[in-house]
Amino acid sequence: MKDKLAIIVPFRDRQDHLDIFVPHMHEFLKDKGIDYTIFIAEQTDDRPFNYGKLCNIVTKEIGEEYTYFAFHDIDMLPISDECDYSYPDDPIHLATKVQVHENKLPYPQYFGGVILINREDFENANGYSNEYWGYGFEDLDLLFRLKESGAYLEKFYDLKRVYSNYDDLDILPYRIEEVTPSTNDKKHKLRCVTFDKNSKGHGLLNIMSKNMIDKSFSISLWFKDRGNLESLKNLFCIEGLDSGLFLNQGKQVMGQVWDIERKNYEVVTEYFRNRWNHVVLVVDKKRHKLILNLNGKEVESTLPTDFKMFHEYQNFKISDDESSIDLANIVLFNKVLEKKHINELYYNGNDSLEYIENHFGLVPASIFDFGNQNENLEFPSHYKKKIILDKGSNWNHLRINGISNTFEEIISVTDEIWLPIRIDGKYNSLSHDKDMNIINRYYEYDPDVEENADIFFEDILTKNVDWKQIGLNSLKYETTKEQIEKLNYTLFQIIT
Repeated sequence: MKDKLAIIVPFRDRQDHLDIFVPHMHEFLKDKGIDYTIFIAEQTDDRPFNYGKLCNIVTKEIGEEYTYFAFHDIDMLPISDECDYSYPDDPIHLATKVQVHENKLPYPQYFGGVILINREDFENANGYSNEYWGYGFEDLDLLFRLKESGAYLEKFYDLKRVYSNYDDLDILPYRIEEVTPSTNDKKHKLRCVTFDKNSKGHGLLNIMSKNMIDKSFSISLWFKDRGNLESLKNLFCIEGLDSGLFLNQGKQVMGQVWDIERKNYEVVTEYFRNRWNHVVLVVDKKRHKLILNLNGKEVESTLPTDFKMFHEYQNFKISDDESSIDLANIVLFNKVLEKKHINELYYNGNDSLEYIENHFGLVPASIFDFGNQNENLEFPSHYKKKIILDKGSNWNHLRINGISNTFEEIISVTDEIWLPIRIDGKYNSLSHDKDMNIINRYYEYDPDVEENADIFFEDILTKNVDWKQIGLNSLKYETTKEQIEKLNYTLFQIIT
């Protein structure tokens, strides 16, 4: 059987575009040897526009002789031979070089404009979701469905972990434009210690660590919160009026410092339970900033210009008696860690310490590098400087109260993402409101966008809602069909 293409164009209130689009498509395809029909899916009710549902409805209404589909924005006009509408063995994104988008993808996983999908892949994915009303996220949902249903997509790794770092409390929570695809996963080894309840580490600061307290300094560590939701958990602090890193109510990581007037300053951000988090606390006295960096995301507060840190005891404490926590790769610096340094520690762990020293001249003041614990509680380091906490004679003493267990764990600091095959199709675009910058529309206040984001991030990606139950198999609608002879297309008028 010869393959037959259904060009499906969701549409409402753009008659001027329709009058240009259809003749252009007929002219563009006339010598391409493709058997096709143009179907216009017009939403005639007053509900918010539902691109995905309109596409689903047409595929259900037309015959099985249509073996593949082009889901097509009405303002996209193909202008180059790379815009190949031939039968696709795998899902293909065609509109990758669009004039109004400056020939760039609006965001890395953009799967809109013009896509080609064969019937088998589309039906296996249960089509589009019917739940995205108004603007946004139906293309990301379709990519997820295609991946889950076994269609071929290309595997990449997101260095920013945008999907798994989604924060529904963030006033700008979507950030899909920050996805940073890489062909390589980023993995490294953590040297970890588990402190159970009734256990903690306690010891003296070494000379370098003592000297750093009156100047700018940084604390870097990894933690996994796997215990109960205590009101406050200590990760690592300098004792006295405890200054350092803490967890609060199982939701927030807090950086806190106290001054000599016994006034505290703090900065907080949300963290992820039951997952390794990388946190850096920076006390920057030059810029009068207290900075907290969690997994690459920074928040800050202001310190007074004459800030002097309270440090009566000059001891450190790891964990506490009341809580349990997993910790790894604790490193102190008597310098301000900038984002470029933090990124090295995040992506490469303590393997990056020599690189940071050689390229930036930053040498740790202390390393708490947990290896295989023996009866003497030594923690050998693979870093050549070996400014480590051990039982030696340099004031680097450690005393463990209770029980702690050491182990090693290989972690990935990326998320797998799946992108379609892309063809460099060049398209002119018909102008309309808000067509210049797609990503800006995600950040304008729009309750439909917010609801769509919640559906995608909180229901679909988490698999709290089964995509197999929403799509082609759950359609409810009313439609009429008409052949428009003058321009040679089929019109479906649809009440969604």
